[in-house]
Amino acid sequence: MSGRVIQGSDHPKAPVRKVLMALEAMGWTIYGAGHWGRIHCPCATTCLKIPVYGTPKDPERHARRIQALAGRCPLPEGDPRRSL
Repeated sequence: MSGRVIQGSDHPKAPVRKVLMALEAMGWTIYGAGHWGRIHCPCATTCLKIPVYGTPKDPERHARRIQALAGRCPLPEGDPRRSL
């Protein structure tokens, strides 16, 4: 894992910020990397690493994409950290 741990509340776009804060509450971790950051799933192996852009063209679409990719985490079906 590279970069320092950052907060979802630091993201400049509201739709993305809302999704990041919800994922953080479920145990996901955000690291500063690339153009803004990268979010890592709470699995022991950190199976998913989703890039988060700082200034996406369409913030709502980027937020939906992050949410959809987060749903692919292979945590057990009943685990509340699995997806939004």
